[in-house]
Amino acid sequence: MAMCLLATYLEYLIRIYDGPYNPKKLNVSVTGEPKKMVDKEEKNYTAEDLASIMKDAKDRHLLHCSLDSVISNRLIGCKTTKEIWDTLEVKYQGSTAMKKNRKTILTQEYEYFDSKDDELLTEIYERFQKLLNDMSLVDKEYDAEDSNKKFLFALPKKWDLKVKSIRDNYDLQYTPLDEIYGMLKIHELEVEQKSKRKGSRSKGKMAALMVKIFKRMAYKDFKKGKRFSRKGSSASNTDKKNYIKYDDKGPKSGKVDSKIKCYNCDGVGNFAADLITKKKN
Repeated sequence: MAMCLLATYLEYLIRIYDGPYNPKKLNVSVTGEPKKMVDKEEKNYTAEDLASIMKDAKDRHLLHCSLDSVISNRLIGCKTTKEIWDTLEVKYQGSTAMKKNRKTILTQEYEYFDSKDDELLTEIYERFQKLLNDMSLVDKEYDAEDSNKKFLFALPKKWDLKVKSIRDNYDLQYTPLDEIYGMLKIHELEVEQKSKRKGSRSKGKMAALMVKIFKRMAYKDFKKGKRFSRKGSSASNTDKKNYIKYDDKGPKSGKVDSKIKCYNCDGVGNFAADLITKKKN
């Protein structure tokens, strides 16, 4: 089955590049002239000749069906499959002179290939792969080792360690470019996951630190106002007359008796809880 398909495919390529089948016959020998093949007349066509001629018509129909209506209408004047193929080749690949010019341009683009600013790994790979495909269309190809090195050296500086690891552990002559890209992509994903985990841990530590700071601030405020508190928020720190005094029975409002001495500093008109100096034993 596979051999039959291969034979059909080869026969199809021959009809495309060499033209349709043209029945021929050996001419009648003439004295002094060598024998040669000449075209048959239509009345002398055999059943096999007609079948071979019809194959070219089927090929033309196949090409017309595979093209859109606009391009197909432009190729109606082509009488053979070869004419259709040659027209398409010139239209999409250019003439021989155009191919040479494009080949030169692509070669220069390959030699100076490099990554762009803020370009991702996938974008670099797709651009390089497209360049290789375009070069193959103009019959310009490089071996696997050369193209692999070109791609690795074009990567940004942050890839230097991974590039060195690949060069040391893999034979670039036999390693496909897709496989190299896969290794780099896996490394990129691992780095992103580590960065995310590190960021989440930092946020957790920061949140815990903020909670700890707020707890300390709240505890200090509580310790400072557990015996005395101001009547209003607009009172000044030097006002010692508008305090609410607390005892076992509840709050007791009133002014501070200026005759009472502080039991800590022996001063008059202040409370021991307001002193910043060290308390007496």
